[in-house]
Amino acid sequence: MKSLKNILLSISMLLMFSCMDTIELDVKSYEPMVVVDGEINNKDDLQSLRLSITQPYFQSSQKIIIENAVIDLYEDEVLIGTYGYIQDGEYLLSHKGKVGSDYKLEIKLPEMPEHPGFSSKIISSKSEKLEPVSEITGISYEYKPESLVFEEGYYLFIDTYDPKGKGNNYRWKVKVNGEFSNDPRQIMVVEDSRLDGNLITGLDLTYEPFQEGDEIVVYQQSISNMFYQYLFDIYMQALTQESFFDSPAFNPKSNLIADIPVVGYFNASAYQVAEITIGK
Repeated sequence: MKSLKNILLSISMLLMFSCMDTIELDVKSYEPMVVVDGEINNKDDLQSLRLSITQPYFQSSQKIIIENAVIDLYEDEVLIGTYGYIQDGEYLLSHKGKVGSDYKLEIKLPEMPEHPGFSSKIISSKSEKLEPVSEITGISYEYKPESLVFEEGYYLFIDTYDPKGKGNNYRWKVKVNGEFSNDPRQIMVVEDSRLDGNLITGLDLTYEPFQEGDEIVVYQQSISNMFYQYLFDIYMQALTQESFFDSPAFNPKSNLIADIPVVGYFNASAYQVAEITIGK
């Protein structure tokens, strides 16, 4: 990242490669896995979760989605609702998360003739506490001309603070003109031990310079220690991909429990939001 301070880490959820040679894939070595991607938060009235199955890298067909699973959400060990299937592997539940409550999932997969080993299997998640998140107390931008250090353009900054005490980890998302970037390296996380009890002023959230007129929304998100480590592990793999320090890829440690191969994460987060338009 060109201008992020050294307390910030970016992550990558997409590992890509290319080759000029013809490659024959050994399909016997491919092990399908269930992918769970979900969150409970305190800002949305509808909570979303997606279920799918991984495919071999070179398979050209659309991703395999999982329909008609039964997904129950528990709040402080009490069942509060069952997600309803919408389309494209997405399930929704009408509920807003509460700061201080613990959340976990239980998923019962449907009958799956093409993947009989997954049929009627149960996937559960370890409990996640929905921790509070600090306010964004200021948001600003600054124009920087071209130099040896900076690219020309506008740079985005926020002010916030971290309460005294361990466990307040953070993630920042930046939406530009109504869209989040598809470049996962722009997702930023930081561990509480780097900030504990401090005021944070002028935190640079710029990956690439912004342009005049860009409408910016910053989301400041609380994340658990385990979710932080999950994102950090993915980041480290992306950081070393195709570099001198390249190492074999591995699945980061998840909070999902099952007797079948499963990847992904179900997290609980609180949010604070700030908006600004560049040049206005």
